[in-house]
Amino acid sequence: MEWEKILRDAVKENSIKELYLRKVPSLKTCEDWNKVVEVGTVDHKTKYAYYKGGLVKYGERLFFVTQERLDAVSPFRKWDFKSKIKVTDPEMTAGEKK
Repeated sequence: MEWEKILRDAVKENSIKELYLRKVPSLKTCEDWNKVVEVGTVDHKTKYAYYKGGLVKYGERLFFVTQERLDAVSPFRKWDFKSKIKVTDPEMTAGEKK
């Protein structure tokens, strides 16, 4: 699938485009949480959603994990996010013009 290829390298220099962030699937469960690799934390509000949690790699794919899920798994696995991911190119609100 084309989006999988695009999202695989979506995080560059600790930033991700908002369009890509919206396309990143959410990781709700996996067979081994210890195989999940932390990429960075995200705290970004869009017009319709609030992304608070972390971006992780599981296998070859990029996923978003909500803060609630990170908290739920933390008694069994230590999370070590070293960077904060900046969201670029946010959609402009209706009142803004370029």
